[in-house]
Amino acid sequence: MHPIAPGPTAPARASRTTAIGLPQLLVVAALVIAVAWPAVVTTWEPRGFWAGLLLRSVPFGLALLAFGAAVLSTRGRWRRPAELTLTGGARLRVPPGPGFGWFVAGQVLVLASATVPVADFDWLDDPDAPPAPLRYALVLPPAVMLAVAALLIGVLVAAVFSGRPRVDLTPSGIEVREPFGRRTIPWVALCPGTPARQSTGDQLVLTVTRPELVERRGLLLGSRTTPRLVLAWLRVHPWFLADAIRYYVDHSDERDAIGEPEGYERLRQALA
Repeated sequence: MHPIAPGPTAPARASRTTAIGLPQLLVVAALVIAVAWPAVVTTWEPRGFWAGLLLRSVPFGLALLAFGAAVLSTRGRWRRPAELTLTGGARLRVPPGPGFGWFVAGQVLVLASATVPVADFDWLDDPDAPPAPLRYALVLPPAVMLAVAALLIGVLVAAVFSGRPRVDLTPSGIEVREPFGRRTIPWVALCPGTPARQSTGDQLVLTVTRPELVERRGLLLGSRTTPRLVLAWLRVHPWFLADAIRYYVDHSDERDAIGEPEGYERLRQALA
């Protein structure tokens, strides 16, 4: 049994973008904890082993909660709003939901929980520690691993503050902004009558008949002929997005009105 598609009882509507949203606030909170927590741990020694263990486990426990919230946010795809966002320019946007913010916040907290054991150099002064060259060499591998992890997480943090992941419908085509890259798919490159509504709601597979027109930048995986839009982090009803893309694939005369309130109203009426 398929979910009910949005219809007259759930009309599509447009909303305006905001400067900062829940994903950004979540990441900011995680960054504050990540900066403050190592300072607390290294300057305040609680009494007893269990008290110290509890203090050091706070970021990891918060990370587990954040990952749990991220998983829960990917559910209920069929209850997501049948709407796109007017950005004030010539585009309609599918913005990210809070799930990606929760996920990145969890990554930041995990990195924070792993930083203090590596950054705590008191054990190097222990008389039983190995000689100087070896004792510092023991710190090098985990430090390099943390540096690589920090670089990758830094890219994810930057993605959150740039409003990624998201999908923009523009007069020329579809722009897909992913955490590690972007792709641009012109309308003329897509097969007429597609994409069809897909039952899973996890992703939307596009059919490209002219892959040479597809532009890709950054670290991206997947085929040029059947690119996939991952819907887990996006705040949109899966069938509404499929219908909206198919509408502009089949109605070239409506593409110049993308981003205009009047054009969006015509789209809403056509899909309703």
